[in-house]
Amino acid sequence: MAAPMTYLFSPEQHGHLIPYIAALHASCITVDHMIGPFLPPLTNEKLLPWWKERIAEANQGTRVIVLLLPDTAPGAKPMGPDLRGLAMLKLSETETGSFRGRIDAVLVNQKFRRQGGAKALVDALEYEAARRGRTLLLVDAETGSVAEAAFKKFNFIEIGKVPQFSRVLSNDRKGETFFYKDLLPSS
Repeated sequence: MAAPMTYLFSPEQHGHLIPYIAALHASCITVDHMIGPFLPPLTNEKLLPWWKERIAEANQGTRVIVLLLPDTAPGAKPMGPDLRGLAMLKLSETETGSFRGRIDAVLVNQKFRRQGGAKALVDALEYEAARRGRTLLLVDAETGSVAEAAFKKFNFIEIGKVPQFSRVLSNDRKGETFFYKDLLPSS
């Protein structure tokens, strides 16, 4: 099995993966109970248009999407089942926030967890953010989740917690923890 690599989303190379991206997202919401933009039941009518909007933002330069795929020969298109994970960074569109980016998602296929994929995706987002002059990253994660622990491990600094931040399927609410990371070297 080829080692995983991160790739900047390209419509030409990866556009055919949109249904697989939506399926990965759906799996993280339904199986892992990840808090996302949707509550189950999930349908293609919900997910596919949402992902097409995210990809349009990437094409416009206001979003960065990084994929985790096996290392392939140059020019070879990955197959749908090759998708191991993805991460997204929303770039601030304001003049006053032109140095900021917000990590919107880090999704890793269940079969490929605990193999460094989330770290590779976040590292790739940090690299892409810095390349675009984005030196302050923001992210939030469900309080008490694996994602919260991961961002702490990735040296993000906790800002605080908001209880009852997101609604979940049972109509309960879960808390959210907010983080930032300054990519500028310390002086």
